[in-house]
Amino acid sequence: MKVDLPTPDSPRTLKRLNLNDNQISELTGQSDSWPQLEILQICRNKLRSLPQQLMRCTKLRRLYLNSNQISLYGLPRGIFNLEKLEVFSAADNNLETIPDALCRLGSLKVLNLNKNKLLTLPEAIHFLQLKELDVSDNPDFVMPPKPKECQKGSGPAFYNIDFSLSNQLKLAGQVAPEQPTAHTDIQQKRAARIRRLNKPEQRNSPGSGGSSETVLRGMRETAKRKHALDSNTSNNGHYNDNEEIAGRRWDEQIERPQLNYSEFFDGAIGHIAGITCWEIENFLPKQLERQLNGTFYTGDCYIILHTMVELSGNTDWNIFFWIGQDATLDKQACAAMHAVNLRNMLGASCRTQREEQGDESDEFLTLFNHHLRVIDGARTETGFWVVRDDEHPTRFYRASGTQKLHVELVPIEATSLDSRYVFFLDIGPRLYIWNGKKCNSMTKAKTRLFVEKLNKSERKGLSELIQINQGEETDKFWKELGGKPQDFQVTSHVANDFVPSRSILYKVDLGQEFIELPQVELEPGGFLKKELLHTRNIYILDCHTELFVWIGKKSARLVRMAATRLACELLSMIQRPPHAVITKTLEGAETQVFKSKFDAWDDVLAVDFTRTAENVSKKGADMKKILQENEMKTNLTALFKNRPPWQTRQAAQEALEDWNIFLLQPFSMFVYENKKFVKLPDDERGQFYSHDSYLFVARYLLPSEDESMDNSELEDEIKDSDTERIVYFWQGRNANNTAWLSFNFTFKQELIDVLGDFEIIQLIQQQENQRFMAHFNRKFIIHNGKRRTAAQRMQTPLQRLTQTQMYHIRWCYSTIMTRCIQIEATSANLCSEFCYIVTVPLDSGDIIGIVYVWIGNSVHPDDALLAQEIANEMYNDSYTIQVINEGNEPENFFWVGLGDRLPYDLVSDYMRYMRLFKCSNDNGFFVVTEKYADFCQDDLLDDDCMLLDTGTYVFLWKGPTASIIEVKFAAKSAELYIQHLRTREPDRPRKLRLTVKNSEPIEFRKCFHAWSKHKNPPRELEKQNAFSISQQEQQKQAPKKSHSTNIFV
Repeated sequence: MKVDLPTPDSPRTLKRLNLNDNQISELTGQSDSWPQLEILQICRNKLRSLPQQLMRCTKLRRLYLNSNQISLYGLPRGIFNLEKLEVFSAADNNLETIPDALCRLGSLKVLNLNKNKLLTLPEAIHFLQLKELDVSDNPDFVMPPKPKECQKGSGPAFYNIDFSLSNQLKLAGQVAPEQPTAHTDIQQKRAARIRRLNKPEQRNSPGSGGSSETVLRGMRETAKRKHALDSNTSNNGHYNDNEEIAGRRWDEQIERPQLNYSEFFDGAIGHIAGITCWEIENFLPKQLERQLNGTFYTGDCYIILHTMVELSGNTDWNIFFWIGQDATLDKQACAAMHAVNLRNMLGASCRTQREEQGDESDEFLTLFNHHLRVIDGARTETGFWVVRDDEHPTRFYRASGTQKLHVELVPIEATSLDSRYVFFLDIGPRLYIWNGKKCNSMTKAKTRLFVEKLNKSERKGLSELIQINQGEETDKFWKELGGKPQDFQVTSHVANDFVPSRSILYKVDLGQEFIELPQVELEPGGFLKKELLHTRNIYILDCHTELFVWIGKKSARLVRMAATRLACELLSMIQRPPHAVITKTLEGAETQVFKSKFDAWDDVLAVDFTRTAENVSKKGADMKKILQENEMKTNLTALFKNRPPWQTRQAAQEALEDWNIFLLQPFSMFVYENKKFVKLPDDERGQFYSHDSYLFVARYLLPSEDESMDNSELEDEIKDSDTERIVYFWQGRNANNTAWLSFNFTFKQELIDVLGDFEIIQLIQQQENQRFMAHFNRKFIIHNGKRRTAAQRMQTPLQRLTQTQMYHIRWCYSTIMTRCIQIEATSANLCSEFCYIVTVPLDSGDIIGIVYVWIGNSVHPDDALLAQEIANEMYNDSYTIQVINEGNEPENFFWVGLGDRLPYDLVSDYMRYMRLFKCSNDNGFFVVTEKYADFCQDDLLDDDCMLLDTGTYVFLWKGPTASIIEVKFAAKSAELYIQHLRTREPDRPRKLRLTVKNSEPIEFRKCFHAWSKHKNPPRELEKQNAFSISQQEQQKQAPKKSHSTNIFV
């Protein structure tokens, strides 16, 4: 079925066209009649190809071609004209690959190619920023390899480390897995298919030589000439089949240089019909707005491109360069040179034509309808150096802060001085630093470094730096400040609760009818980042006393003019001090004051202080060259090792008995209470509280060298030399260090006087060793909160519960490591493979509460019996203990006590796969080490990155203070680990996910026993409080006028 698309008489405002579920086999007609078309759906038809005219719908955003018969030849070559295409869906077709032009669409986000005959894709697919790529149901498909720079990261940015799987396996002493034998056949089949796809319709003549590109190009040109010759001879009435075809002209044989012109011209230039103009500025071409085409200046030079698109889809160009009569020599030379560069980039066969002012050709004037407007003067500056005296306006700044230096503009007068701060006065040839008597020494040092950097980067080190302490001021200094008032004394006039105002960043946008000024949204934390500034935009930074207008290199000239006006309006919009000013700064030439407003904007050169002077003299100081020659050391061996096997129950029981056989007597147990260690009752053995610290004194018999002797026979003959004493200090997760300090300075000496020498082992909650855990026979209970003192127990022997309590019994690696830990009381924490103890309080009566021992359906019988024994030891006769199996819970107390019946996990597959890796550079180089299988939440360190394998996901956990290098190397390690698992465990593919502290998902948290809130260091809390204060201050100073906000979907 052949369908004619509607004629140009149809509405030109059509935006969506749906032709799904028809029998269409071909589209003809004027498909470019809808310049506003955005969505086209032609699914479930019989199309074999798309018309070339469809590629003129340059506003097309979504193209759906599912369930057709389209092959590679069916996609037009001009598909790169669809610059705004975001979705290309061609599922269930006959595609064996896609054209390279499709990979040049920078806006493409979704590419759906499932159920095709794909063999491979162009390598350029790796450079697209795709959100979704679907190539499933293509059995012979092989993803093209990434370029080398992508495989290694970004060269020096990754210290030139090769993160390829084969190289890392080689470093780990392992052999890379061999590919299946079928892979070779697929590769050969793919190569044959690709050769057939690239072969033209005409067969190659026998005996043709040379490379494939040369042969194909020669055959095309020969066919064109033969076709032209055939048409001429047929018109004359005679035809000679043996007539010799002339060879190519000499200029056609010249190979154009393969250079990169992306820095000069946009890659999309030359594909849309019309006129495009560039002006020469600072040796480089800069594209003009369309409104300025045909308006030239006598002191400038221009490049003019005339693009013509024929009905057949072929494109032709004419290139001119116009020379103004007053143009400088550099502009004339650059106009001619870049005109040739433009021709080479387009691959045009035309010549570049020189047009001089007053002597333009008719062909050139026709482009502008003979209305060429010439204005005296120059719009752009010459690239040659122009000697000018730099003008530096006088500025007076107050510096404060120790962690981050904050500089604020103040009035240029003596009354601005405050003895608690540091001030610096910028006059241009002189830079004064005034140090107050009460100012912080760290602020002094940071201000000195700041001013030195300002002098070096902005003044080329020519300004004189003068440092003055309070009370040592010279007359010249007071004169620069406008004179010293009579009887003047420096006072502390700045408020004690002064908080620096938070800077606000605005983006200047050119709307359809007006200029917009939306506020730039910041990342969590509210810090300005250098990455927020884009070269095509202009921004206004409002610092209350100073407004900065940042101009990007590729920003539009019209927006530059509007930004200055907007800054003036913004300056007067809210109440500001009289000394507030506007400062312009260009991209790449930012002032130090402007950089100080951004977080981590410090142009510091990388210096390796570990290298000696002799080493530098031999290899030089070029770090980039050194990184390329010397590969940095890494150790990723842990990623390729097998998961440590867990102990069987029988082996764990034998190990438990072996640990206890040498314990001569039960523990002597103490708890830190009322600033001293008191003896712990025997009925509390194995019960710990997270806010307390405990002390255990153990006496062990050293193993006998004579293995034939039984230790029990020597019980009456034990000597001190045959024993060892170990003191275990156990500290709860939420306990402070007071008990540990008290033990080291007081109680330790008392124990030495009684016991003699002993070994001290400090244990942290959930980080105990097997030897210590074995002495509790799997009955290790951890309560939340603090233990009641003896006085409190005597006053209220039976204390009623105020809320439901819930305990989770779980072990990792070995049953010796079994713990019963109190968790949040909610039914969502249940799992069918574990046991739980739930205590529901009662309001009145002799019974304080009901204890439910919840047994999951998949629990081992030994664990179920252990849960009952633990419950009997935890609670006395004041509680009623009931054992319930999963599915037989009483509604009135159990589910009501847990709040509600919520969905919970029926299996815990993550327990059979989970592994935790630590990524750190503590040893001076990047190392990945695997944590002990019985890991806990406190193993997540703030200054490192962690990798957690759950069997379904591989989580990259980023610590708040982890370095950028650690994060980049950890991400590469995670990708390498997943790639290795594809060959070792192909039936369980992993997905990579990123998470940060305090935002972990449930799939991450459930791998840790008794997950709770993180312990925040004091400095982090101070930073959060400072940010909340600055937010409140900013809300007070923000303008009341509403502003537009950009929303990205």
